[in-house]
Amino acid sequence: MKKILVFLLLAFVLPLLCVILMTGTTLFHSGVFNLVVFGVEAAAPSLAAILTVLYFEKGCGLKQFLKKSYIDNLNLKIILIALFLPILMVGAPKLLNHLIFGGALNLGILSPKKILIVFWALVAEELGWRGFLQNKLQPYFNKLTLPLILGVIWAAWHYHFYLYGTNSAPLVLFTLGCVTESYVYFALTKCVNGNIVPASVFHFSGNLCFNLFLINPEYNKGSTLPYQLYILCSLITAVIAFSVIHKRRVKIH
Repeated sequence: MKKILVFLLLAFVLPLLCVILMTGTTLFHSGVFNLVVFGVEAAAPSLAAILTVLYFEKGCGLKQFLKKSYIDNLNLKIILIALFLPILMVGAPKLLNHLIFGGALNLGILSPKKILIVFWALVAEELGWRGFLQNKLQPYFNKLTLPLILGVIWAAWHYHFYLYGTNSAPLVLFTLGCVTESYVYFALTKCVNGNIVPASVFHFSGNLCFNLFLINPEYNKGSTLPYQLYILCSLITAVIAFSVIHKRRVKIH
């Protein structure tokens, strides 16, 4: 439990310090320094996991942790599924909104900075959430409630993006999305016995699709309908993914 508390403290406090730097000092308002601090802010979960493991388990423990997370049980098939799944989860709501409700088919254009931020998702969060916290919470929750708890924590962690103004998704819908996606992340990691590469690829692909398909209300004249359809697609995906690992009796420990 001490490891969990230390991890959560670091994961939640580090982003706040970054927001204070970016909003309170002119040096970090823009440019390279702003981008670096924003990168640290986004990578707080992974940094928190590394620091926590180093503190409690030293260098040998960190080496084993990274090996289990990134090298052991790699599976190309699951990685490819993780890469293409968000296209359906985020693209389908965009298309449905257009075909059924007449919504626009506007697509986003990614700047070099935005591309860099999207690719940063490959390493920024999943070592912390699925690599560290999911495993540490397993003794306290069953396989049905664990993704729910982790999804709520994950959603709450995004508070700093709201403070800095880089997340405009409605909070309730955003939380629902985090919870439903958490079940998909759970299934992806359990299919490969804890390897987080598929989860990292899924996170990257999801962020890319959100930036391409523009389902947030700000891009749809304030309408939350595309985002609601995304929640529905995410829920369906979560049910299917969770059913697959349940039927195959995939171990959760």
